[in-house]
Amino acid sequence: MQITYSEFAGRIKGSEIRELLKYTRKEGVISFAGGLPDPCLFPINDITRITREVLSEKGFLALQYGPTPGEPEMIDALVEHMANFSEAAKEDQICVTSSSQQGLDLVSLVMLDKDSEIIMELPSYLGAIQAFGRTGVTMNGIRLLDDGMDLDQLEEVLKDKARKKTKIRFIYVIPDYQNPSGIVMSLNKRRLLIEIASRWGVPIVEDSPYREINFNEATLPSLWTLSKGDGVIQLKTFSKMLLPGMRLGWITAQKEIIEKLALMKQSVDLCSPSFNQLIIARFIKEGRMKETIKQAIALYIKKNASMLTSLSEFMPEYVTWSKPTGGMFLWLTLPEFADAKEMLEMAAEKKVIYVPGKPFHCDGAGQNTLRLNYSFPTIPKIEMGIQSLAQTVKEFCEVKVKC
Repeated sequence: MQITYSEFAGRIKGSEIRELLKYTRKEGVISFAGGLPDPCLFPINDITRITREVLSEKGFLALQYGPTPGEPEMIDALVEHMANFSEAAKEDQICVTSSSQQGLDLVSLVMLDKDSEIIMELPSYLGAIQAFGRTGVTMNGIRLLDDGMDLDQLEEVLKDKARKKTKIRFIYVIPDYQNPSGIVMSLNKRRLLIEIASRWGVPIVEDSPYREINFNEATLPSLWTLSKGDGVIQLKTFSKMLLPGMRLGWITAQKEIIEKLALMKQSVDLCSPSFNQLIIARFIKEGRMKETIKQAIALYIKKNASMLTSLSEFMPEYVTWSKPTGGMFLWLTLPEFADAKEMLEMAAEKKVIYVPGKPFHCDGAGQNTLRLNYSFPTIPKIEMGIQSLAQTVKEFCEVKVKC
């Protein structure tokens, strides 16, 4: 039987990160590829205890279908969690999701049609490019500077689209410890971005998986906070903070937007797991979420410093990299003639892998860039892996120059 697939299915592209798994099967390979939390941080004892308590006290509720926007206890806990990190939201401004990847999916289903146009950073999160690209949307990339999106270029693109009478559906940004670059958008740019978006009547989708993983005591206010919730849809997740296996996140937006997103979610999965929600809600209410995030930050500061020190010591002078102050990633730039994907096989032979940068560019550029993760590997592996990667870069570039 010949199956006819949808246009959606035809636009789906495989994840470069998932395809890298074949290299991890090689014995002794050090992976800087994934965006995984360090499993030593997983609060297994607390989660085990809370799981027993939830089953004992609320088993018939926990194992049943739940409300599409989320369990009331979970939504209440999310309001508390946001307040703990200087963000304010009301219960009717929140919809629980199966992590923030579902948030991206719901936003694309609710806000995008075939031949719609959006704006995003260049580079940007691979998962967002996949979710949005599946719809047939045109993605307009705006280059990233050291303090965030180039807002002069943004204005030029918005003016050009207005002249062509093209409606931009939204601007997608990751202001805090951006994936893949690790860059933080400055406070001035945050304010100006909100002003520009408001003036042009374009909503902002603020993806915020890393804001809590902040190596400094002072955290910049989110776009959601600065806008007072007007025109900003914020996506959050617990996957990067601590618990990817729980598959829980949430969307914060104006009440009428949340209602529309919840209605779409109803058609997608009915509800996120009530059991998981009740476990995490209690974990938050006990203060354990905030405390465990502090432990993660203390560990990631050391890992980040180890990677930066190793890069400075071993990388050739023609390689540059970002210096993140939070999150999980940093961004490496090779000479323009180098192709990071082509170099990957050589790196794997030297027992180290990374994610090539091209898939993070909606315009197909970035072949001489790559992303490194420091949250998952141990400090000794970070040091060994960077030495191997530096040697790979030197040998690869020497061959290319001779050619």
